[in-house]
Amino acid sequence: MRMPSHTYIALCQRYERWLTGSLRPEPGDWVVPRHGHPDEIHLVVTPIELVPEGVLVPRLERLLSQLAEECASFVLDYSGGEFACVAFDEHGRTLANVVAPEPSSAVAQALVFIRAERSVQEHRVSRQGE
Repeated sequence: MRMPSHTYIALCQRYERWLTGSLRPEPGDWVVPRHGHPDEIHLVVTPIELVPEGVLVPRLERLLSQLAEECASFVLDYSGGEFACVAFDEHGRTLANVVAPEPSSAVAQALVFIRAERSVQEHRVSRQGE
């Protein structure tokens, strides 16, 4: 099984809250120390409940499943050495449009963008209700 790139690992470490905060590690995922070096990564071979002192780095299939839950449709495309991920709402409006050197990073960035934007919107709505 191919190890995730340093770019993708850094995304998971930086945006753990929006990417993996609610996920449990499954076989095929990876775990990296919260503040450690990306080379200190371990493959999950059996289901575990928590990631003690570490950050989950999910496999691409899990990211795609999460993205499918966050938007009405999305496109993951490869062109010119880069992957583009574009996500749409039910009205065809663009929720995220990102480019990255690998598919996992592109999908992760789209998820972070969508979830961060939703968080901001929810915060605005809750402040208006005060």
